Amino acid sequence: MSIAIAALVGVLAGTHAATWGAYKDSPFEGFRLRSYLRTVLLASSISLSLTLWPGHALAGHSRIVAVLGAVYAIERLATEWWKAILRNEDQSVYTIPMRLGFGGRPVDRKGIRYSVGGAVILGIVAVGAVIEQLQHTYPHPPAWLIVPTIGAAGGWATAVGGAWKDAPIEGFSGWKFLRSPAVATAWAIPLSLLASNWVFLLLASGGFAVASIETYKTFFTGGRAPGKFADRPVRHYLPIARRWLGRLHATLWAALGIGLMVSLPQPEHGVSADALSAVATQLPNLLLTAVAASAAVFAALILNRNTHLTTIGAT
Repeated sequence: MSIAIAALVGVLAGTHAATWGAYKDSPFEGFRLRSYLRTVLLASSISLSLTLWPGHALAGHSRIVAVLGAVYAIERLATEWWKAILRNEDQSVYTIPMRLGFGGRPVDRKGIRYSVGGAVILGIVAVGAVIEQLQHTYPHPPAWLIVPTIGAAGGWATAVGGAWKDAPIEGFSGWKFLRSPAVATAWAIPLSLLASNWVFLLLASGGFAVASIETYKTFFTGGRAPGKFADRPVRHYLPIARRWLGRLHATLWAALGIGLMVSLPQPEHGVSADALSAVATQLPNLLLTAVAASAAVFAALILNRNTHLTTIGAT
């Protein structure tokens, strides 16, 4: 993957995450250009850094969509880690504290936060190393085993982290807890055709799960306030800015659909003329085409909802 493509992937992933974040939060804290650009620049830096990954993970045009999902996941993880561990901010402005907490109460002692943050980083690196070793040891396991395990792992991590932060304030929701691993598993099915590296599959599935769920929460919950601002008043009326953010977000989902179509595996020459074999050969293309069409429909639905959601609570 070239430097130019890596930069483009980073910009797309960062902009996608930045648009739903700004759309949801701007009625409560205003549009923060610095935060918006920070997400885009961080994702771009991550994507460029991934060009140093071993060649087998990034080689080939069909890997680009998977890399985009991986960049998305790493950017979200890095941003949430920074908010929980390093950022010094008044937590009283939030219904649900963004800082690392215990039992719903933020941990203010930096030594504890930094120790936990360091342990989290070491744990992530260790898990990645174990997965790499497992793939080296068992290079050709059945897809039905990899998809619901490696593919769903990012979703389970998101679910545990979200429950730790939100459940003490909102109460535990079994549906919300299972939502992330379920969506990550669904994404892992088509992404397993594009990501030969298991770590990339884990990250890409988790990244697209976050993108899908956050888009749903932003545009398809009737303008409900995000949990961290659940009982906070709307302070900023930004219909024009939010309208353009929504349009940009929809455009990026459509671009994902195009990217999936471009990623279709090339047909093999000399395949069997047997009808069953021919159908089996085309299944990957059919699956990726269906996902691409779903992304396009998602974009159209976002545009439709965007015309109604100009402020929190509007319908």
